[in-house]
Amino acid sequence: MKKAISFLSLLLMAIIAFAEPHFVSLSNKGGKTTVIFTLTSDDKDSKNGLGIENIMLEYDNGKTYKAKHVDAQFGDTTTVIVKFKKLSKLENSRLKFCINGEDKYIDIPTDMN
Repeated sequence: MKKAISFLSLLLMAIIAFAEPHFVSLSNKGGKTTVIFTLTSDDKDSKNGLGIENIMLEYDNGKTYKAKHVDAQFGDTTTVIVKFKKLSKLENSRLKFCINGEDKYIDIPTDMN
């Protein structure tokens, strides 16, 4: 029984250690490009804080755009809405940002709504 509990504890710690942001959607409506992603409570720091900084959209082999507007809806799962100037082509793109001092990346699918 102790081995099972120890195994489950290690498994839970491994899952928490590898918590990653999740891509939700991409839109190119309203004269802007909007990317939505979520963060879990595992991304929060030890004081239950969540600092999201330096949000950049990297695309087309090295070009970057800084976010024009960022909005977040906090809760157990935090939804982050990021707006950029309207981009018509996003091949090989990813979102780059910093959460509580740690660099994170999300690959962006090229399909646009």
